Amino acid sequence: MVSHDSSVWSHDETIRILIASDIHLGYLEDHPVRGEDSFIAFEEALSLAVQYDVDLVLLGGDLFHHAKPSLNCIYKCTEIIRKYCFGNKPVSIELLSDQSINFSRNVNYEDPNLNVSYPILSIHGNHDDPVGRDGISSLDILSTGGLVNYFGKWTDYTHVQISPVLLQKGDTKLALYGLSHLKDQRLSRLFQEKKVEMLRDEDHEWFNILVLHQNRAEDRGAGNFIKEDELPKFLDLVVWGHEHDCELYEMKGNTEKDYFQVVQPGSTVATSLAAGEAKQKHCALLQIHKNDYILTPLPLKSVRPFIFKTIVLSEHDMGDEDVNESEKVQEFLKQKVNEALTEAQSLMSGDPRQPSLPLIRLSVFYEREDQIFNRARFGQHFYGQVANSSDILLLKRERKIRERRQGQGDKVNVADIVTDSTDVETLLRVYYEALPPDRRLTALPVQLMTEAVRDFTIKQSDEILKAALDAHKRRCIAALIESNTDTDIEAIADRLRVLRDEIDNADANQLAALKSATVPDHIVIEGSSDEELLKPELDKEVQGRGRGRGSRGGRGSRARGARARGRGRADDATSDPAPPPAAAERRTPRRTAAKISDSWIKNYASKAGRDSSDNDD
Repeated sequence: MVSHDSSVWSHDETIRILIASDIHLGYLEDHPVRGEDSFIAFEEALSLAVQYDVDLVLLGGDLFHHAKPSLNCIYKCTEIIRKYCFGNKPVSIELLSDQSINFSRNVNYEDPNLNVSYPILSIHGNHDDPVGRDGISSLDILSTGGLVNYFGKWTDYTHVQISPVLLQKGDTKLALYGLSHLKDQRLSRLFQEKKVEMLRDEDHEWFNILVLHQNRAEDRGAGNFIKEDELPKFLDLVVWGHEHDCELYEMKGNTEKDYFQVVQPGSTVATSLAAGEAKQKHCALLQIHKNDYILTPLPLKSVRPFIFKTIVLSEHDMGDEDVNESEKVQEFLKQKVNEALTEAQSLMSGDPRQPSLPLIRLSVFYEREDQIFNRARFGQHFYGQVANSSDILLLKRERKIRERRQGQGDKVNVADIVTDSTDVETLLRVYYEALPPDRRLTALPVQLMTEAVRDFTIKQSDEILKAALDAHKRRCIAALIESNTDTDIEAIADRLRVLRDEIDNADANQLAALKSATVPDHIVIEGSSDEELLKPELDKEVQGRGRGRGSRGGRGSRARGARARGRGRADDATSDPAPPPAAAERRTPRRTAAKISDSWIKNYASKAGRDSSDNDD
């Protein structure tokens, strides 16, 4: 019989889990006012784990805001985890599955050298995604130190097979499936192609939970989010990370349900001044007893107050028409900010850790150009009263976003694109699509640029953009050398456009194959200068001359050390003969196209874009 009264459940058979997601430690850590917000919220979340005496803490990804967190950030994270999660209280939950499959090392609470009271299990998100040649995540560092149990990491992008973490407490059995962040388009396609497999033990009754970190909102674009109906129906609960809007409500399960329910904790700190971030921040307490469960939202009391308002100026009467329009708008908006400050006071919880300066954001729609003004100067009126005085206002034109006025022609309103974009990929894609044909990218693929910029903004690694551009440059050089393309500029341009379109039209799997494709061995493209690329041809020309310094084996031979021709011959007669020049391991085919170098392509690209915009490519 199903009972939703947890007081009658046996403590020895009830698994208690604290659920949180998107902690984003280190967000704005250098900001003089907001620098501690992410750490304060994380500390409260772990203090709730102690308060409710949970069996484990489950994190849904993005523990860190940067893929390479600062030393200060790692230090504070370590300090907080050790303060709340280490101790002498025994862990009463038993791990049944093979640890070598689920984790990079044995779980920390079974390590005889560690005293762990509240174990943390976490997947990684898109912000703490593995980076670098070895694919190391910041969670790998915490796992090696015994602070976090890192699971759900997957590196095979052609087929995903998830083996559950099997946990037991009394007669309650939990199968925990973890899937760390993969690019949404790639994972969505894998689901459609039935290439995501979740292993099951059908011989026993398990309570099944999947924790993942992906786009859930449909407004992210077709194929750029995970559909709930693509997930297996045998699941009981899905813990959904990545979405910062908190959508938690009290849930009570039963054994007769045919479909799983979604737990979306949202973020614990506001990382953008958007309407969804202004919702009350929460963690959740999940209690599982055999096949039944109760989910209880736990509001965070140490989060900075955030008030978000949308204002349409045409809907308000701002008084005297004789007064300057800009001044009228400013006075009106100052009044609205003061009202928001009063409202923010009602969000103060009394928790001594809660910051006192609120976040205020007014999204203002205006009609005419004479209604806009300097936003930074406006914010100075509230310096010391709000935490974000420099960006209180977001001004938008009151019309359909990106709707072109009559006579605007091909002019692209970048401001409208920015206000309508949910992420950097959408922003770049819409911007490039809005450009007239003569100003679009000539050689660089839009998909390559959007993915590279997206990864750069998330991981903050200077190597990402350079690596993406260098890879495409090498691919172009290799393709031009392999083809029969001569030095005709139109033929070169056509070939570059074909290479560009191959990437732009590729799906996730095809794009991965193009990125990993190697250049044929006989093509020399490692060099970055004309001399290195053309060295085999230059050597042939030098050796064919048969005189001068080059007659003794080219520029690299010992004869180069002779200062005079006659004296050089005499020296050679009394010394050991110079060894023959080493043959090049790989040689460029003898055709005109072999003399095309990366610097030539750069010159061509700059020439092609000279008539439009210097920054298009």
